[in-house]
Amino acid sequence: MDTNNQILKNNKKNPFHFEWVVPVFLKPRKMVKKIVMEEKAVWLTPLALISALIILSTLVAAPIRRAAIQMGLNIPIDFQYYSAEQQAQFMNAQASLTSPLFLYVFPILVGLVSIWLSWFILSSLLHLSLTLSGSRASNFRSYNLAAWSFLPIALRHIIQILAMFFAKTIVLSPGLSGFFPSDATGLVSFVSALTGLIDVYLIWQIVLLVIGVVPLSGLTKSKAWIATGISLVILVILQAIPGFISNTISGLTTSSPFFF
Repeated sequence: MDTNNQILKNNKKNPFHFEWVVPVFLKPRKMVKKIVMEEKAVWLTPLALISALIILSTLVAAPIRRAAIQMGLNIPIDFQYYSAEQQAQFMNAQASLTSPLFLYVFPILVGLVSIWLSWFILSSLLHLSLTLSGSRASNFRSYNLAAWSFLPIALRHIIQILAMFFAKTIVLSPGLSGFFPSDATGLVSFVSALTGLIDVYLIWQIVLLVIGVVPLSGLTKSKAWIATGISLVILVILQAIPGFISNTISGLTTSSPFFF
């Protein structure tokens, strides 16, 4: 009896549930319903896993990025028409990008902030929209569902790490963004950043949310799915803004290197 009590205490103290990761992929309906029925916070496992993969992905990508910069693969097509001063400024800027700060620190920080902030925003939006639709579910259950819905993103990172390791190249046009020109501006640039987020892993995430939101909220399917859809649309739009800004700055850098 004492041994059983000790096991139960250890299970309650353990915030990680890595034993759920594979079953979420193999038996999603059963596992997601189990997760949303939990009366405690169980959101840490998928976020910790994705965070570790973000760090690993950065470590694999850094040498590839450095080699591309050193080989001059990032030089603009019209580089020969730049003045000597502009060419020198551009090359100095490229040289600074090979520092550990740009190769490791910034990418890791941006990646970690992105996933944790995305989870918090989706959790908050999901809880708010479900509450406004009539649900009385506690907020931490929304946090749990939102966190585990990001698990397909971990698979995306694994695929990208394997691609970088074997192909020695970086994925430059994620999702559907390859259908748009890399030098797009304005609205087209924003749509390009938006479609860059749309891939099979996002669809997989939506499926997990759809499976879990009805038992979580106790609402009808239509109300629960509409609330989930609104939350996802807002999240994806917010996620596209940094990509849009990055594309805009990149375009300015290419066309006017003397600004730096």
